[in-house]
This record gives sequence, structure tokens and C-alpha cells, in this order.
Amino acid sequence: MPDDSKPDQPQINEDVLKNFILVALPWICFQSHILEIAKKSITDASAIKPTENFAFGELQALRMILNRSGSRKNLVDGDFEKRVEAAYKELFPKVASASVQFIEAQEIILKSISDALNALRKGDKANDHLKNRD
Repeated sequence: MPDDSKPDQPQINEDVLKNFILVALPWICFQSHILEIAKKSITDASAIKPTENFAFGELQALRMILNRSGSRKNLVDGDFEKRVEAAYKELFPKVASASVQFIEAQEIILKSISDALNALRKGDKANDHLKNRD
């Protein structure tokens, strides 16, 4: 019979909690590895060039879609693409830095969750050991 000393507290079946922890830990580990890969790809300078090429290609395609005949080409000055490229080169390091900081914050949260779940898991083993001894 469950202990009714704390009627306001919901009773959690220890087996369900243990099973949840055993399933959650590999997912948290997987997420940590994915964050590590993402952080490396952001900080790796060789990964920047494909992103730049993609952004410039998308900008050029958008201009071609919006101005199929080329009649409005002279409405935008000739240095427009160079200014966009310069702005992108100035903006990208800031975005990359913010992304790395966000990833590092997620890593800290995942580490805390993993540590808490491991403590619960180990606490259950200690409780099981004491129960078997009695």
C-alpha cells in the first residue's frame, strides 16, 4: 500500500521512472553529440563559404524572379550586390557567435538534465540494494 504521509504529492511508480530515465539518457547523449557537431560546423571557417554561396545564389534568384525582364535593373544601383555581400560578411560572424552561445547554453542544460537523471538512476539502484538487503 502506498505511503499516505504526503497526500498532496503524486505517487510515481518507481519502475516507470526508472524506465523513463533509461530511455531518456541515450536521447540526451545523442542531442549533446548533435550540438557538438553543429557548433563545430559553425565555428569551422570552411563551412562559411557554402553558406555565403547559397545566400548570394538565393538573392540573385530572387532578383531574377522579381525582375524577369531586367527593366528595373537600373532602379537598384550597381553596387547593391557588393553592399549586400559586405553586410553579409559583417553579419555572419555575429550570427555565428550568437549561435555558438545558444548551443553552449543548450549543452549546459543537457548536462544538468543528464546529471539529474543519472543521480535518480543511481539513487534507485542504491534503494534497490538496500531493499534487497533487508
